[in-house]
Amino acid sequence: QQQRGTPAAADLHAVSAAEAKELFPPLTDVLGALYYRHAARVDGRLMARALHSGATSHGLTTHYGAAEHLLMDGARVTGARIDGDDVHAGAVIIAGGAWSKRFEDQLGVRIAVEPQRGQIIHWDMSPAETGAWPIVNAFHGHYIVTWPNGRVVTGATRETGSGYNVHTSAAGIREVIDEGLRVAPGLATARLLEIRVGLRPYPADGLPVLGAVAGIDGVYLATGHGPTGLQLGPYSGKLVADLATGHAVATDISAFDVGRFQA
Repeated sequence: QQQRGTPAAADLHAVSAAEAKELFPPLTDVLGALYYRHAARVDGRLMARALHSGATSHGLTTHYGAAEHLLMDGARVTGARIDGDDVHAGAVIIAGGAWSKRFEDQLGVRIAVEPQRGQIIHWDMSPAETGAWPIVNAFHGHYIVTWPNGRVVTGATRETGSGYNVHTSAAGIREVIDEGLRVAPGLATARLLEIRVGLRPYPADGLPVLGAVAGIDGVYLATGHGPTGLQLGPYSGKLVADLATGHAVATDISAFDVGRFQA
């Protein structure tokens, strides 16, 4: 069902090879492309700052540190210990990304979320004005995202089984460069700005893990979005926050319950 104010899927249309090249000049020779003018990009760092600022204006207090374990009174959560300090709360939402499963033993449930390393490369195409260039998806699991002032991003590797190794690798960088140049050989003259690497919370069945933990009062999970965390994370957070605070939940999230992983 289309939401009010959202663009219609009918805005997706085929463009010729020449039109595709005009929209994205570095593109390789293609037979044609599908173009959707309403596609949007998200700067994750700006979004995180905006979410934090908005939450702070509504009373959020932030405690920085490592969450060592949950505080429990029988089968009810009473808070969490953060770097040796007890922070008390009536509900705790575990949204620890690839590190969420560290609470498995204490909760007595299997949280089937593993780290999946991803590497991306930022390029400088100055003096080209890249802000109006579209996002490019060439069906190999990689993408090209453009930003103003000559910045172009290519990525990303999906290194399942990487463990918690947050470092760049020769193979990963080569994969990103090779795929980027396959799709857009015009990037060959770009200047390399930076390489970024991170760990996605990759779920065993490809679906997020959302909702309450059965048998323990006040503990909730919001994790396992894999490579779609920027797109789905804020909405998932809203759903789980509504659940934790006793408000009506707009969407049925039972399919994402952690209970599906239990033997």
